[in-house]
Amino acid sequence: MTSVGRFLVLSVVGLFLVNSEVSAGMFGFGKKYDVELFPEVEGWIVRDGVPLEGVIIVREATYDEAEIQETTTDQHGYFSFPEWITSSRTPGKPFVEDRLRQVIVAKHGGQTFVLWYYVTGRIEGESVVAEKLRALLCDLNDEEVDHHFQKAENPDFTHNISSICRW
Repeated sequence: MTSVGRFLVLSVVGLFLVNSEVSAGMFGFGKKYDVELFPEVEGWIVRDGVPLEGVIIVREATYDEAEIQETTTDQHGYFSFPEWITSSRTPGKPFVEDRLRQVIVAKHGGQTFVLWYYVTGRIEGESVVAEKLRALLCDLNDEEVDHHFQKAENPDFTHNISSICRW
C-alpha cells in the first residue's frame, strides 16, 4: 500500500473514532452533559406592599444559546417557574470557558425591572442560588442593587447578583 493509501485509511479510521460512541465514552467527545439553567423559581411582585396581578415575568438563560420562558403574576402577585435543565456538549469541549447567564425581569407599566441577573461558570446547582430563587420578594419601587452571597461551595468567594428583590 502506498503512503497516500495508508494516509487515507488512517484518516478514515481517525474520523470514525472521533465521531463514534467509543470515543465519546473514552475521551468525552460528543457526550452530552446535564446543565442546570435555573433551579425552581418562586416570587412575588408588589408595589408599596400591594400585590400586582398580570405582571409579565420573563426568564432568560444563555448557555449555548439564549432561551426564554414567560409567565404572569396571579392576583396575589405570585409567579413561579419549574426547574430548567438542558443537555449540552459544551462542558466536554476542550479549551472552552463556558458561562451561564441567568436573567429574570418583570415588565409592568411600560417599564422593565431586573429581578435577577447572575453569571456563573458552574453547570450544577448552587445551594445559595436555589435558596434565593425560591424566595424572590420584589417591590417595583425598590432600587436595583448588587447582592453578594457567600458561596457554600467556596466561602472565600461570593455570588454577585443584581436585583430589585430582597430576601
